[in-house]
Amino acid sequence: MFGLEGILGGLIQEPNLIIFFGLFFLFMIIAYKVVKLLIRALIVAVLAGLFPVFANMFLGMSIPITFESIIWFAMTGVEIFFVYHILVGIGQIADFLLRPFRKDKAKKVEKVIIMEKGKDKDEKKD
Repeated sequence: MFGLEGILGGLIQEPNLIIFFGLFFLFMIIAYKVVKLLIRALIVAVLAGLFPVFANMFLGMSIPITFESIIWFAMTGVEIFFVYHILVGIGQIADFLLRPFRKDKAKKVEKVIIMEKGKDKDEKKD
């Protein structure tokens, strides 16, 4: 009873175990995406915080390079980053919801290709 039958039999008898592993898997996916998003936000914060230095050196601006200005630029960059991600998410949801109402463009392209091949055959006969 140590084979595959024993394992599957144990899982069928313990439905809570299946739910537990499903929730664990879901947690790992969500945690990975959150950590990935936070790391990207940290990178944006560092780059946005360096903007005053870049602007002063290469663009000839006179932005004061103080701790407060660097923090302000970093926070503004992160806010813009999160607004961008929210808007992209709304766009993806809208795309998903409107998908059934689209006309299938792939079928139209396939029909045109078939029609063009038919025209080529007719021209070769002449």
